[in-house]
Amino acid sequence: MQKLFSNLNQELNINSKLTFSGFYEHFSKLVKISSECRLLVALSGGCDSVALLHLCQKLKRKLGTDVYAVHVNHGLRKASSMEELFVKDLCKEWEIDLEVFYPSRKRKKGESIEMWARRIRYKAYEVTQEKFNCNWVLTAHHSNDQIETILMHLDAGCGVEGLQGMPTQNKYIVRPLLIFSQTSIEKYVKDNNLYFIEDKSNWDLSIQRNFIRHKIVNKWLLNTDQLASRFGELSRQAVDAVTRMDAVILKLANQAVKKENGQILLMDEQFDFLSKKQLVRLTKFIIGENMISWRRHRWETLSQWFRKAKIGSILELNLDWTVLRDRNCWVLIRGDLKPVNLSIDSQGQFGTDGYTLTLNKIESPIVNTDPFYEIIDGKAVEGKNLILRSWHKGDIFQPLGMVGHKKVSDFLIDEKVNRFSKMQQLVLTANDEIIWICGRRLGDLAKITDSTTEYLELYLEPGVG
Repeated sequence: MQKLFSNLNQELNINSKLTFSGFYEHFSKLVKISSECRLLVALSGGCDSVALLHLCQKLKRKLGTDVYAVHVNHGLRKASSMEELFVKDLCKEWEIDLEVFYPSRKRKKGESIEMWARRIRYKAYEVTQEKFNCNWVLTAHHSNDQIETILMHLDAGCGVEGLQGMPTQNKYIVRPLLIFSQTSIEKYVKDNNLYFIEDKSNWDLSIQRNFIRHKIVNKWLLNTDQLASRFGELSRQAVDAVTRMDAVILKLANQAVKKENGQILLMDEQFDFLSKKQLVRLTKFIIGENMISWRRHRWETLSQWFRKAKIGSILELNLDWTVLRDRNCWVLIRGDLKPVNLSIDSQGQFGTDGYTLTLNKIESPIVNTDPFYEIIDGKAVEGKNLILRSWHKGDIFQPLGMVGHKKVSDFLIDEKVNRFSKMQQLVLTANDEIIWICGRRLGDLAKITDSTTEYLELYLEPGVG
């Protein structure tokens, strides 16, 4: 985990001059480089990405490493076509296979143009990486970009995660120039007589990163040559702090988190010692967003909800995960909670998304303690239309051994079933009469008696289908 999140100046001084030997020394310590490596370079046509492609071209000559490039034509400016033409000519001259990505301009609700462009770029990397079967995707971010990123995170009200900045390596994305300054990259380009395209939108001060670059960072750099090193050290310390916290959270997640029927339960007795912010961190880890820097409002929203949530309260964490406050725990569930309404035969197997119900005639009853296994009187349902469905408000049934009927809602309350489980609860009906609250209670109608001659075995498998 430490290497995965490592940032900036581990091997070389952050103000190192950019040379091929220095690049090779640093890059080879980040990933294993050989003739079998396949590298994909994100190529905009700007100074930084051209320098990176040139370095990788030298790597290709030195080791025989395969090098590819991907260019995203966002189509937002008149210069986009000229930039595309430039990178095509460059890759042709250097004999590098190039993939040009033309995205749809459709944005998600609430998504800024900058957020859209970033999402599109990383989608292009993913698609092209798969096409060329590349081991690594390389981007040309440098130490000045790192300073800007940390300042942007601070402006957004980030926590300690935001102080990490950009990781040198994040899964298949590698930033081998992150320890080098913009000045050193510009000097490398000049010394090697490389041509590049100047993106005029980089001077648009309405874009936050450009404003921070030109109005803050560049002016700051005029007064100190230690800025990159200091931000690098800040990033390193933040990485170390987050890595240690993540190690504790991972241990908690592996040892104390309870899993039950597809739900993740954080029992109060196990996690009451955590502060609400620490509980947020644990939740963030569980839903797979531990490597994503949340903005302040996401931290505060979930933290406040943890403080004030009443029993039965539900909060959507993202498009995939939802959290519920139950009587003595927090319940996390992934995926849609879809109602089910399926007609089935009186014998056989019926599968659907999330469930498989098997019905078999057997010679005699057998003992099975699985709550999703039952044996009923086959004659009681013979010739009837069996339907497996979600329970509905107003449903009633006669529980096994009980005189009279009971509302399913009252039964579930008595059983202390949480709201998520209620939403997922299935019932099996025979001609519209409930004969089984699946996994919980058999209806009296289908019970086995001394006069039973035909036995029907029911087996419901949640999560299969």
